[in-house]
Amino acid sequence: MKNADLFRNETDYPDFPAEAAVKRLSGALTFPTVSYVDTARVDYTAFQRMQAYLRDSYPHVAARGEWEVIGHSLLITLPGSDPALPPALFMAHQDVVPIVPGTEGNWTHDPFSGDVSEGYIWGRGAMDIKQMLVGELESAEYLLSHGAAFRRTVYLAFGEDEETVSHGAMAIVKALRERGARLAFVLDEGAGDVTDAADWGAPGEYTCSIGMYEKGYGDLRLRVKSKGGHSSNPFHGTSLGRLSQAIAAIIENMPPARLSESVRYSLKELAPLMTEEPMKTWAKDPDAHEAEILDWFTKRESLYHLVKTTAAPTMISGGAPAGNVMPQDMEAIINFRMIPADPPDKLIGHCRALVGEDVELDWAQQIAASVPSEIESYGFRALKGVLEHYFDRLVFIPAQNKGATDARQYEPLSRRVMRFGPFLEEEDVSAEGVHGTNERISIRAWLQGVRVLLRLMEETCVKDDNLA
Repeated sequence: MKNADLFRNETDYPDFPAEAAVKRLSGALTFPTVSYVDTARVDYTAFQRMQAYLRDSYPHVAARGEWEVIGHSLLITLPGSDPALPPALFMAHQDVVPIVPGTEGNWTHDPFSGDVSEGYIWGRGAMDIKQMLVGELESAEYLLSHGAAFRRTVYLAFGEDEETVSHGAMAIVKALRERGARLAFVLDEGAGDVTDAADWGAPGEYTCSIGMYEKGYGDLRLRVKSKGGHSSNPFHGTSLGRLSQAIAAIIENMPPARLSESVRYSLKELAPLMTEEPMKTWAKDPDAHEAEILDWFTKRESLYHLVKTTAAPTMISGGAPAGNVMPQDMEAIINFRMIPADPPDKLIGHCRALVGEDVELDWAQQIAASVPSEIESYGFRALKGVLEHYFDRLVFIPAQNKGATDARQYEPLSRRVMRFGPFLEEEDVSAEGVHGTNERISIRAWLQGVRVLLRLMEETCVKDDNLA
């Protein structure tokens, strides 16, 4: 099945200027807004030129909105008429990842050409994530050009360095916090995976995830010290042996799996569609069958990460130079992806109790899981309803987001932070293009995603009967 087979209501907004909109996205892709951790390497003139291009391309947004450049990030405020309604924030990021040196010649179209060819718009940022940035501007421009009056204030927030350190998003959030902003909801990129629900007990049904939180990230460093010596007398063991035992102890004694609110909600949504036992019975009463459901999830590759903190030993260093020499000081890294129930301080304490005093532990780097957003909320219901209008046969479920985004920075402003890029491109295209060579998006998938953004903005920020 192709994702495009799921599209419906593609004739909505029949006067939407599709050809001109494609050209505007094409133009945005020509600006090399590449971000680097070393900011001295960043060409900020590319950001300035793109921002000027956007302002010229969207005259109604330019006339009605307040455009603020914060650092090199962009915050556009479209004021609403009802101050009692908390604002909605639609976000994306301006920056893109670099082209891998030596691969420039492998691109069918130059990575900053913005070429429109073979039904696609080509260029770095076409899938990550200028298509969303331009789509949000297209939505606002269309509504304003048709005389729409925003009752709810709309923020369009476009960071400068999501691919690196998110300082731009932090600066925007700081500015909004100083103004006392509380947001009705936030929409950012993310999730959107279309998956057969067979492992849930509903083969032939398809789920599509809306990211409601991000797992934590941690690189746990383990150190073992030793004097070394000749391998013929390993009476006290070796640092490598002790380090291996410590790694094994942690991997074999991970914190237990837990059912999150997202998984519980998903079970409820999928229960009427389940045809296979035992999940068909278990999903009717998850509380009574929690242990069985958790066991089921942890034994399936597509599901286990939804209920568990995961651990992957990834690095080891300090081994001996020869087979008959005992190593001295050694070090290893275990990479953790943490569910909200396992914060870094709790997890490292759990690991210390497993390895003993002769193994030193510390975090080489860590960040806790983001705060799970409210599922039974106005923003989630509105987004889910719009998605169901435009995509057939998909069950939209809340889930953790696979990657990190700028969205987590906005959690102090709202408990309704959603991650969903509504551009359901075919898997082979998105797998090849996101951060890779020949990044592109099909015109059809992009326009359908723009319809989602437009309708969501209209229903939540303009129409009287849908505002809450």
